[in-house]
Amino acid sequence: MKRILKTFSLIVIVLFILSIFGWMASHIAVGDKKFGFLTKPVKFLYGFPDLFSQSVEELRSLPKTFIPTPDDFKAVNKLDTDFYVLSSYSDTSDSRSVVLLNLKNDSVLYKWTVSNPYMEHDRIVNPLVLQDKSLLYFFEGVSGLIRVDSLCNTIWIQDSIKVHHSMNLDHNGNIWICSFAPVNQATGAYQLDGRRVFFKDNYITKLDAETGRILFHKSVTAILTENNLSQHLLKSPRVLDPLHINDVEPALKTTAYYLEGDLFISARNPSFIMHYRPATNRVIQMIEGPFVSQHDVDILDDSSLVIFNNSSYSVWSSESQPWPKDSSKLAIAGNFYSNIVHYSYENGRLSFIGDSIFRANAIYTFTEGLMEFTDSSTYLVEEQNSGLIWIIKDDEVIYKDVFRSQHEGYHHLPNWTRVVTLND
Repeated sequence: MKRILKTFSLIVIVLFILSIFGWMASHIAVGDKKFGFLTKPVKFLYGFPDLFSQSVEELRSLPKTFIPTPDDFKAVNKLDTDFYVLSSYSDTSDSRSVVLLNLKNDSVLYKWTVSNPYMEHDRIVNPLVLQDKSLLYFFEGVSGLIRVDSLCNTIWIQDSIKVHHSMNLDHNGNIWICSFAPVNQATGAYQLDGRRVFFKDNYITKLDAETGRILFHKSVTAILTENNLSQHLLKSPRVLDPLHINDVEPALKTTAYYLEGDLFISARNPSFIMHYRPATNRVIQMIEGPFVSQHDVDILDDSSLVIFNNSSYSVWSSESQPWPKDSSKLAIAGNFYSNIVHYSYENGRLSFIGDSIFRANAIYTFTEGLMEFTDSSTYLVEEQNSGLIWIIKDDEVIYKDVFRSQHEGYHHLPNWTRVVTLND
């Protein structure tokens, strides 16, 4: 009996307190009464559900420039020397920052912040810093190229083209970019089976770094056609975007296998690397092989290239035949992961670098992604879709981390991180 009375009394007290709280809250909400030091605590308590909902909604509505960080994520940092990179990320929906980072101690050496006049998910990709700390940048696929000084004052804007994916300096300090026309209409066409097919063409463009003036601008479709190679357009599963150029890598010197000023052009959708000589408008070689939907071709040394192989569909599909009744008769093709393909000019062979590391760590990105070698045995990998940055040395992971963001539990989507060498 005593237990029942005690419980009843407790219920009465709780109800009384709740009724007093409700009465105070209603008067505070309309502003006709104040309750001294109790006003702020009561206001916070009755407003807390709205604040919580607002926070949850904010996280749910974060743009795709932020990625959820797994609860069990564990970073690795065995770097024993400084390792500098240039990265970009979202500050707010209307601003972007580019930062020069030292991955060894996670320190920021320099920061540029610029406005974002585009959508909240639009990104600055593969920015480039020059010796005077001026910055070259573009918003992926929606803007031209912009150069600002170290204080983010505009030096020049080249907006007669839109830029895509990457940019690189040549031996004269000029800028090579992947580009396309800033118009929402077809820029290429061919005849097939009695009908005309219209598509989005891609261009390779060279700009003067000092002025932004266009020095060279050439349609990739025209390059293929003029070299009797236009059949490569039909190899793409994307009829409306048959090329999707994502990297233009200039040769900085002459060797036995390429000349200073030659270009290595990566086309994702037809999965080829084109060795092109602008000086003569000649395609020296079309490199195809055990890579699909690749990004980022780099010159490794005087006689070889490296290619970041996404090893993925060019057009994502979840289609699958029904599970067979007798699975013992399946031909198993194994697991596909991204990897690095090495091409040797000396013997024409293509081989894999670090394939066991990629498989052991399930390194895979459907889109984008890159690798950058600092020497023959050390390289950075950007696993773009998951936001992971890896550094591998002698087939060992010596660094694995993400770019942490201002939102708890989320990290930044990387945007073609660039390895930087600082001059003393």
